Amino acid sequence: MQFRNKILALTIIISIIGFNSFMIAQKKSNKKTKSQLQYQQRKIERKINYTKKLLNETKSRKRSSLNQLSLLNKQVKERKNLINSYNNEIKLIDNQVIFNKENINNLQKSLEELKKEYAELIYQSYKSRSHYDQWMFLFASKDFYQAMRRMRYLKEYNAYRRQKAQQIVATQQNLKLEIGSLEKQKAERLGLLINKENEAKELEKDKRQKQKTLAELQQKEKDLKKKLKKQNDEWNKLNKEIQRLIEEEINRKDKNNKKLPMSPAEVQLSKDFIANVGKLPWPTQRGSITSHYGKYSHPQLHVIIDNKGVDFRCEQGAIIRSVFDGTVVKVLKLPQYKAVLIKHGDYYTVYNKMNDVFVKAGDKVTTKQKIGAVWTDKESGESVLHFELRKQMYPQNPEKWLIHR
Repeated sequence: MQFRNKILALTIIISIIGFNSFMIAQKKSNKKTKSQLQYQQRKIERKINYTKKLLNETKSRKRSSLNQLSLLNKQVKERKNLINSYNNEIKLIDNQVIFNKENINNLQKSLEELKKEYAELIYQSYKSRSHYDQWMFLFASKDFYQAMRRMRYLKEYNAYRRQKAQQIVATQQNLKLEIGSLEKQKAERLGLLINKENEAKELEKDKRQKQKTLAELQQKEKDLKKKLKKQNDEWNKLNKEIQRLIEEEINRKDKNNKKLPMSPAEVQLSKDFIANVGKLPWPTQRGSITSHYGKYSHPQLHVIIDNKGVDFRCEQGAIIRSVFDGTVVKVLKLPQYKAVLIKHGDYYTVYNKMNDVFVKAGDKVTTKQKIGAVWTDKESGESVLHFELRKQMYPQNPEKWLIHR
């Protein structure tokens, strides 16, 4: 009988230890996933808040623009991502709730078994409660070795009884913690549902604003095409000047009219620049890409966009930074704004649509050095930096070179 009780108790102990180990591992795994989801949510929320700030800067302007539509498209996309992230976290919490309920049931069963076994131990102790009975049990031994075995048995029996009492207390505490955890998870789930509902409302508002902006732009399609043509003409003129300057740099000659090769420092700078593909910092500390590299048709409007770089919509007065060590080739002055051309060995970067410029031709610049401030269009109220990256005269896709955000 006693041997059977010991085996039963040992089985229960192993089950509890194994179950609790699994529970801890499961919680750690869930915690990591939950942490990743919450990090993703905070990141999306920062993007949404920044885009909202940019949209508010031009809220008082009556004219809609492609940049505004691009921001609204991005805002709608990010809100959908945020709602999706909330849904994933809610599913995760639902799974945790199911797991915790099962855990509570198992703990309650284990507690009942432990209490029954402990009651049996107490009853057995009551039957042989006097020290006299225990001494008689020892003195009744046939020899010294049997007496030692019986003494060890009595010690183990008393220790086992204390262990049962401790296990009951520990199981009760675990049960209390699991119930508390369950209540906390239910409260978290409710909070997420409220957040999801609020984001869904904001999403509908953004969709309506997007449709309104799109309709306004479609009505002004002719004006939009004229504006884009004018902008392209300006950029083509700037592009020719940049190509001329780069060609001059490439074909530099010495006093004997011989072409100058790149210096060892310039060769090393080119290698360092290439080594940082996908790692270059953004030319603005904060910003939102509203126009991507390449020639493409706008997905919602019948206009062709030919972009030699990328456009960053940023805050008014935003500081522009050099993306890498280099030398300023020239500061170009255009009718409304300025542009800066910087050389990085065999590579060049262009920073266009700047208002104030803090550098001059020949200046050495370092990574993230402030080189100027963005220009703001008085008509639209928008501040957009146009950024290009070239290998000699050939435009590259800047997004492949810049760090992903």
